[in-house]
Amino acid sequence: MRSMMSGIRKVVEARGNSREYGGGRKMKDEDREIWIGESRVYFGEDNIIYETVVGAVDEKTAIAFKEACIKLRSKAEGRVINTLIDLNRAGKPTPEARRIGQQRLEDEEIGQDAMFGMHPVTRVIASFVMGVTRKKDMRFFRSKEEALAWLKEG
Repeated sequence: MRSMMSGIRKVVEARGNSREYGGGRKMKDEDREIWIGESRVYFGEDNIIYETVVGAVDEKTAIAFKEACIKLRSKAEGRVINTLIDLNRAGKPTPEARRIGQQRLEDEEIGQDAMFGMHPVTRVIASFVMGVTRKKDMRFFRSKEEALAWLKEG
């Protein structure tokens, strides 16, 4: 079965390294990270999916992000997953990418979504997308530290 995942390359930086995960099982570091071009999606030990978006996002890239999150979310073994989205280096998304992003934000298997580092124009577009979603457990923050604190308290 060939999907958009073919556009995603898995980074294997720490072969053989693993950490305790879940019920005493170990999760390899290389199973936690997916690269989409220069953008990165990472499943942290704190059950947060960290997304770093670099450059403009088109439909193909948005689908790759969505599929990467689904793949990494499956490693949570039923636990609620929050996302931290770094938009410091994000470019403008296409209308199709915004539609896919909205669908991803409405995913009920994702808990809270915290975004930070937006250019003012990107923030306006993201505010529009957030305004039309049914899910209300998402916020913008000025810094990564503020965003992480909100995710960890919730």
